[in-house]
Order: sequence, then structure tokens, then C-alpha cells
Amino acid sequence: MSDLQRDRGTGDRGTRWIVGGLLSATLLLLLVLGPAWANGGTLRLANVPMGDYRVSVFTDPTPVRPDSVDVSLLIMEEGELGVAEGVDVQVRARSLDDPSYDRTLRATREQADDPRYYAVKMALGLEGPWEIGIRVSGPAGEGEASFEITAREAGLLGHPAVLILLAILPLALVGAWILREEEAPEVDTPEVE
Repeated sequence: MSDLQRDRGTGDRGTRWIVGGLLSATLLLLLVLGPAWANGGTLRLANVPMGDYRVSVFTDPTPVRPDSVDVSLLIMEEGELGVAEGVDVQVRARSLDDPSYDRTLRATREQADDPRYYAVKMALGLEGPWEIGIRVSGPAGEGEASFEITAREAGLLGHPAVLILLAILPLALVGAWILREEEAPEVDTPEVE
């Protein structure tokens, strides 16, 4: 190890700290993002008034797949803190290509991964355009809203493992580059007088 490396605190110990820090940051990022993936997702409707309720609707995953979609609703009552209680939530999924694909399911807080949401998980069963209708009814009012989505197979970049690998790959390359630089033999350069 050269005097310069010793003075900077690099070398084997410094490399371990850098690589360890990169791995720790990656792990922390994955732990923080994990709960964000549960309920929530892509915002489809934001603060839609339905009586005294304000309703926001999310779908997950993105892109929406025909085999599984989670529709989550955050329902707040004006003037009240917390999530609205005692609300009946119906979610209707209707294929715009094939009218025989039309179903209505009840969203509940028990189906949600996050207790602040009402949610329903369903399989659409068909690729293509869909209309998702929301009907909310409770003591503070009622209302309806809808939005359109397109269900399609996720493809390679839609798989979470591939996305995680693509996120970690640059960190691994930087770590390997740092290790390679540390292991490179020192070259003595003659001093010019």
C-alpha cells in the first residue's frame, strides 16, 4: 500500500467500507420501497368528491396484467381525521372489447395490504382496454367514477426481479471497479529533476 493510500484511508479497509456502504444503501432502498408497493401503485383518480368523501384510486401492478390487478381506494371524509369507516365500495371491471367480461366485486379493508385502504384483487382474464368503475356509498354520501386501463402482459421489464437486478447492477460494477483499482500494482514513476 502506498503512503498516499494510507493517508487517504483507502486500501482493503477503505474498499470494504465503500462496497459495504453501497450494499447497505441498496438493502435500505429495497426495505423502504417494499411497503410502498403494497397497495398504492399508479394513481388513476385523485381526490374525487363523492358526497363528503374524497376518493383516490390506485392500481397495481403497472402495467396492468390480465391475470392479476389490485384496485386500492383511499377514502377520506371531509372534516374527519383518518380513513372513512362504514363505507360500501363496489369495483366494476368491464372489458371494452368483449361485453361478456363484466364483473363487480366488493372492495374491503380486509383485502388491503395497508389498513388505510379499501382494496379488491381480481383477475381480468383478457388483454385489452378495460373500464374500471368505482361506486362508494356511506353515511357521508355516495358517488361514482370510472377510468380506463389497458391490460397487457408485463414483458421482461415488468418483472420485479429484473428491475431489482437492473438497479443493483450499476452498484456492483462500481464496486468491482473500486476493487480492481485497489488491486492494481503500483507503478513507480521516476522523478524528473
